Amino acid sequence: MMDEGMDKIDIYNDSAIILDKTTPKKIISWITILIFLTTIFIIISLIPLNTYKTYIGTIKIDNGNSYILLNDCDFPIKNNNYLYIKSKKYFYKVENISDGYIALSLKLENNIKINNNKVLVNILDDRTSLYKVIKNKIKKGLGYGKFNR
Repeated sequence: MMDEGMDKIDIYNDSAIILDKTTPKKIISWITILIFLTTIFIIISLIPLNTYKTYIGTIKIDNGNSYILLNDCDFPIKNNNYLYIKSKKYFYKVENISDGYIALSLKLENNIKINNNKVLVNILDDRTSLYKVIKNKIKKGLGYGKFNR
């Protein structure tokens, strides 16, 4: 009696039966889709991305030196860094931090070097990843952002 039970188990150890078995196509397609989506997720989470803060600045000219006054900056500005005005990169230096405004000294081109001219100033905020940006947008959209608590 014991031998009959062993014969049933031995059919599963037969290499010809194992080689003839095929995996269903649905399982292969689901595994392929899962691998593809996992790779896309990993790639998206690793893409570096720069985020910028945009401010309205006022250009002031004093003794040939040009300054940009930024009102109500909500993050600390790093000294000796770059900012962008009309897609052009400018090196700036923080000259004065006072109540309500920050004065940045920089060399501007003559076409925008007009006293009391208002310009959009883009300053590098943070180096992040695309995944973090998407996650923060979803949080803010669902009402879980820092302003909705």
